[in-house]
Amino acid sequence: MYRLFRIIQRDTINLLTNSMWIFFSLMFPLLLVAILGFLTEGLYGDYFTSYDYYGVTFMLFSAMYAATFSANSFMEEKIKQANLRIVYSPIRNWFIPFSKVVATFIFTTIFYTIAAVICHLLFHIRFGSENLLQIWLLFIGMNLLFSCIGVLMCCIFKSEGVANQILSILTAALAMLSGFIFPIANLGETFVKISRWLPTAKVAQAVFEMIYDQNTASFFPVFSLLLIGSILILGLSIILFRGEEYV
Repeated sequence: MYRLFRIIQRDTINLLTNSMWIFFSLMFPLLLVAILGFLTEGLYGDYFTSYDYYGVTFMLFSAMYAATFSANSFMEEKIKQANLRIVYSPIRNWFIPFSKVVATFIFTTIFYTIAAVICHLLFHIRFGSENLLQIWLLFIGMNLLFSCIGVLMCCIFKSEGVANQILSILTAALAMLSGFIFPIANLGETFVKISRWLPTAKVAQAVFEMIYDQNTASFFPVFSLLLIGSILILGLSIILFRGEEYV
């Protein structure tokens, strides 16, 4: 386990020392909330503001981009070359995909949490004072799920470029169908029915219920769904990963 810890430590440091990824993880949610919150300010009320809506949905949308971080940290060319010695060293194959998921999860959790705090301070977004811990757990649960999905895409397609193209389409489609960009009711009843089956939409609904209704009934089933999904996807990634293909 010491070797696994050292690999995770190295992968986490690689992420933490990449200034562009730090900038993106902080500025992406901040700019989205600021721009969309300002443009749609007149469409919402005083109690439930546009900043409240997009503060929640775009933080969840940002968590979905953890998949891109994990894919890049897994198969970016310079990182692949640095990990050649790990592939050929006497360690278990599953250390590599597992480490990428854990490192990405740590990195994105830190900086997305900082971004959420800044959004709260700048735009007075309510994240639910009474149920803040549970809301944060749902957020990081979504973060973990998509950290696993990014690694899985790399294991399936064996290419960072292809994986990121698929992930871009997937995250955009899920964001739209989950009501992250605009209320899904605007698209009609058919899309509303589709949205009800999406785990991303269930997370957003559970968060809004906890903030505005103090209703925590959905927390455990939704959090369990995210956790079980993460475990299954990570397990599949470990099964599909082959060190020789990584090279």
